[in-house]
Amino acid sequence: MYGNNQLKSLRTKIFTALVAFIFTPLATFADKEEETKAWNKDVPENKADLLAIQAKLQSVLEKAKTAVVAVQSGGGAGSGVVVSKDGYVLTAGHVSGRPGRTVTVVFPDGRKVEAVTMGGSEISDSGICKIKEEGEWPFSPMAEKGKSQVGDWCFALGHPGGFMEKRGIVTRIGRIINKRDATLRTDCRLLGGDSGGPLLNLEGEVIGIHSRIAMSDDANFHAPVESYLEHWDLFKEGKMISRRDLQKGGFLGVGTEETENGLKILQLVKGSSAAKSGIRKLDVITAIDGEPIDSREELSIVVGSKEPGDEVVVDLVRGEQELTISLELGERPE
Repeated sequence: MYGNNQLKSLRTKIFTALVAFIFTPLATFADKEEETKAWNKDVPENKADLLAIQAKLQSVLEKAKTAVVAVQSGGGAGSGVVVSKDGYVLTAGHVSGRPGRTVTVVFPDGRKVEAVTMGGSEISDSGICKIKEEGEWPFSPMAEKGKSQVGDWCFALGHPGGFMEKRGIVTRIGRIINKRDATLRTDCRLLGGDSGGPLLNLEGEVIGIHSRIAMSDDANFHAPVESYLEHWDLFKEGKMISRRDLQKGGFLGVGTEETENGLKILQLVKGSSAAKSGIRKLDVITAIDGEPIDSREELSIVVGSKEPGDEVVVDLVRGEQELTISLELGERPE
């Protein structure tokens, strides 16, 4: 039994707690709830977290699959995704090719329609097509610019090995490992035929388009959706952004290949900034001006966005050594 003083104290505590609850912003509770969701944790903590992530994926998967298409042209084939009800299709630039071509778009149920290729970018490997036939098409919306971040859960859809109606669309789940202006990297394993297919977040929004794979399982590269959003009007007009657009910028003078750890230098242009600075063949470039470099596209963009004479700081690995070299970019040879 409570005495009068105890009851009074208890009422005071309850009243204080209620006041605190009432005047606490609802956003605080929403933020905390969001933080505790399994897919927002740095690492799943238990089986329940894994099941929650699985359930979240399953809640958007079937709808997302309806918008995934195969893109066929001549003897080649890739994947794509419809992103608007009037039939705009995102795919990889090397799948869509030059503007004005007619390609065949195949929906999951086997239905085939014609589409025309439009613009794209050689730098980010992005391209779009437009279905010729009028109608309302199933689609997955594009995520807003900047919505996807490193560490986010995501899933890849596509037609590895080509379209197979009986097999259906193949799903892989993973996380974003790295993200730059023209490249997004995940551990969603890609295979031949996936090129042009969508990478989606767990809300079912398109955050990237499959571009290429490298040597390791976690070296799967995608064109981020931002590369489409930023040039949407240009692409719709059938314009292409080519590597020649970067030729007026600075010049480093290296030929590279992508590895798990960075860009391995295979060639040095005689007399170039790289050759003069002491950079050697088989050095691995890991960053420029503190920004990690994971792909040749990123290297082209970083160097091409600067002017001849600009100084850059190159981080690289030589054997077991980590080195930093400062150099001035040169002019691209004629």
